[in-house]
Amino acid sequence: MNRTIWTLALLVALAGCKDSAFFRHGKHPLPPDPSPQASDLTADELISKYVAARGGKEKLDSIQATTMVGKWESKQVTLSKSTVTITPGHFLRQTEPGGGIVMVKAVDGDKAWEVSPQSGITKPVSMVSKEASRYRRLADPQGPLVNYQQKGNTVEVVGKMPWQATQVYKVKVTYPDQGVNYLYLDAKTFLPVRLVQTMYVPQLQADVDIEFLYEDYRDVQGVKWPFKEKANAPEISYAHVVTWDTVTINPPVNPSIFESSSFVSPKS
Repeated sequence: MNRTIWTLALLVALAGCKDSAFFRHGKHPLPPDPSPQASDLTADELISKYVAARGGKEKLDSIQATTMVGKWESKQVTLSKSTVTITPGHFLRQTEPGGGIVMVKAVDGDKAWEVSPQSGITKPVSMVSKEASRYRRLADPQGPLVNYQQKGNTVEVVGKMPWQATQVYKVKVTYPDQGVNYLYLDAKTFLPVRLVQTMYVPQLQADVDIEFLYEDYRDVQGVKWPFKEKANAPEISYAHVVTWDTVTINPPVNPSIFESSSFVSPKS
């Protein structure tokens, strides 16, 4: 699936809150999965069905850029405008909660930077290494399953298991940096319905698990795309919902937008 979906991952409040009290420990982490059954499909067989379900290899291979514009909301922030643009090796997420505040997470090749006024970061600074690694994995408009071997990813089918009202295939994706995501593909549609990954919370200097649920798939230029993403990290009492208004595949993108020098504060 596409970054988009990874991570898609608009963790603005998490990245933007200065007070560590915002992140409350003491809650239970995500519940463990039920023991999976052996899979009736190999990793390559499952990926082939996933690729077909998303729109086919030719369509997915052709994706060299994506831009998504929509609304992000949580208990702390309501209906913020959010824009995400991705090209190979580049990722840019800009969220505007209002009041002249702009929060940015960006990857520009080997560089990863952020702006977070709520944390006192009003000019671009480098991300901490653990956070930067996770965002670099998002800098892939095609997603980790498409041409995974060429990208250096390892894919393993953990097994088949019940989830909510359906059956899913649990897939483990290991990246070249040894980061791991678990992707859950619906056993009937072969579309992703869930992603579980570890997220580093700088305010707590700790790793926590967060899940993303994908809903409302629509056709975008021949590719199936989820227009709603729900995130949940119960260990820190955090949740958010993203609803995309528009998703564009292969829009014109000026490479300079990913550079930290391109950032202009709305108050400057």
